[in-house]
Amino acid sequence: MSNEKELFAEIPNGIKYLNKENAVFEMSENGFLFVTADGEKSRAVLHRAFPYDMPDEYISVLNEKNEEKGMIRALADFDDVTREILSAELERKYFYFHIKKIKTLKDNRGFTYWTCDTDCGEVTFTVQDTFRSITKISDDKIMIQDVDGCRYGIDSLEALDKKSMRKIELYL
Repeated sequence: MSNEKELFAEIPNGIKYLNKENAVFEMSENGFLFVTADGEKSRAVLHRAFPYDMPDEYISVLNEKNEEKGMIRALADFDDVTREILSAELERKYFYFHIKKIKTLKDNRGFTYWTCDTDCGEVTFTVQDTFRSITKISDDKIMIQDVDGCRYGIDSLEALDKKSMRKIELYL
């Protein structure tokens, strides 16, 4: 991947990078993430800048007012406990079902109805405007968003069985 200077060449100076020396992250009893930086404690909302290419690097930290508190260059910049807290929060936010097999895929009046085997068991979901609801991440990976905003991914189209591939190839 590009080096850091190339990656942030267009971003204005003044980015504050958060690390174990200048930021403390903690989870509250009721499950909210907080950050203390510059002597100020606030809720923390994490956003991956590059969710598919660099999921553990360049993570924006926003407060409850949607103001950026800083950027985490890499989760590796933190101790094990903090890294675990941050990783769990990112996993929760960016959760998606990993589709292993497409059992049924039916099209009816602009909607498609899916039944799939996933890493979490069998799921059934509905997709509206299927062509626009499928995002190609790479030549081999796609993401699907259903009518409720839930996300489903096929990590490797090549790894799908032939029957599953025949069902989805029309929409790719």
